[in-house]
Amino acid sequence: MQVYPLIPSQETMYLLVKYSLHKNIVQVPTSITLEEKVDFELLQKALNIEIERNDCMRLRFAKKNKKITQWFIPKFTYDAPVLTFKTKEEQEKALNKDALKPIKFLKGEVFRVIFFNSYDGGSGIYLNASHLIMDAMAAAIFYIDLINVYSALKNGEDMPKPLYRYEDYIKKELKMLEDKKMFDKGAAFYKEYWLKDGEPFYAGIHGHNVLDKYRKKNPEYRVPPVADPFHDKAALKNMYIPKDAAAKIFEYCLKNQIAPETILQIGYRLHVSSINYREPDTLALQLCSKRITFKDKHMGGCIAQPLQVRCILPEELTFEEGVIKLNNVRTQLYRYLNFPYLTARYIQMQCFNYKATQAPAFMMFTWIPLPVDVEGYPEIKSKLQHLNLPQNNVKFKFDGYNLGHYALPMYGFAYPDRETGGICCRYMHRTATITEEQTEALHNNMVKIVLAGIENPNITIKELMDSIS
Repeated sequence: MQVYPLIPSQETMYLLVKYSLHKNIVQVPTSITLEEKVDFELLQKALNIEIERNDCMRLRFAKKNKKITQWFIPKFTYDAPVLTFKTKEEQEKALNKDALKPIKFLKGEVFRVIFFNSYDGGSGIYLNASHLIMDAMAAAIFYIDLINVYSALKNGEDMPKPLYRYEDYIKKELKMLEDKKMFDKGAAFYKEYWLKDGEPFYAGIHGHNVLDKYRKKNPEYRVPPVADPFHDKAALKNMYIPKDAAAKIFEYCLKNQIAPETILQIGYRLHVSSINYREPDTLALQLCSKRITFKDKHMGGCIAQPLQVRCILPEELTFEEGVIKLNNVRTQLYRYLNFPYLTARYIQMQCFNYKATQAPAFMMFTWIPLPVDVEGYPEIKSKLQHLNLPQNNVKFKFDGYNLGHYALPMYGFAYPDRETGGICCRYMHRTATITEEQTEALHNNMVKIVLAGIENPNITIKELMDSIS
């Protein structure tokens, strides 16, 4: 049995657990509901085949001398309970309750699975996985592969092609970390990245009230201590972008060869800028998948890493120029995706003498690239489909759940809603810092800005911010 240290993606997730009072802060609770009725006995068989196919589900962890180690165990069987829900409220209550329950990853538990008969007549699969074994993309890969295995069993067909091994990725990542030349190049890049535009600015979703308290002593203060592992109670706000608006967003992305998260982030940034002295310098963390190769996209595991996307958007720029500038920053950062986030963050702290709780990011954001199915837009459907659809055209809807606690001000994630053709936007906000009304304003103004910019790419950032003031 070979034992491995954590790779950088896992170390980032573990750090959040280590310094939080609430250990459920880093896990991935999600579910899918299929329209068709499922044979749960056969699905149970498929699940145990999936555990054998998807090696990240066979990871185990231990702590020794303050270090976390990991190893892979042989295949094992897991008995998923089958629950039946008569109402939406009953279903949400039960699954949210499990989402709040910590995964005891140091005691042999790395995931929980529940099968359920949904209140709406569908059949559901709920997965709550430690972020040390899965990121959001890995959860989506789990569902798609499990459905494909189930379909093969049901129809007497050959098993789908096997998933690639996360263990091989861990070996490759650990070897890459030994590359001193790559490390030095990344460190030099991030030092210049932080220093070339001076100290960043924290543009809070809640406005500048927190910053103002610190500016009473120092008017030049720019980044207050906003990370809070103690007052970390969080609520989940579900918002939505309708089908027609989503189609415009997808069409714009396809035409301009940019990712949907770039468009949404422009909207978020202009909103927070407008309520923070119209400061053009904004920074958001983008929880980014490192799944670049074909193998990466057909493998479980946690290989996500936050990127500190800082972009200065002067008011005279047009919407289109702003999109291009933000996209260029993201592209530049992607080139250093293998440079450990914690080291990049440490360089930032050194450059500006920050304490651990000082962080300029107003939110963490993830785009989950579920298969896009936009009626009437076959080109969009084919080119924006990052993850393969389940075989046999199985229809399903996806859902995510509130962790109940979060140390940063907000974690947002968005994904295509395959049921309606729109975009689901979920905002987990720390209630001691950000209200439900402020979350609604963030979302609603983001949508207004994005649609206005798509309608008229030459509209200026000043005009866009004026329109929501």
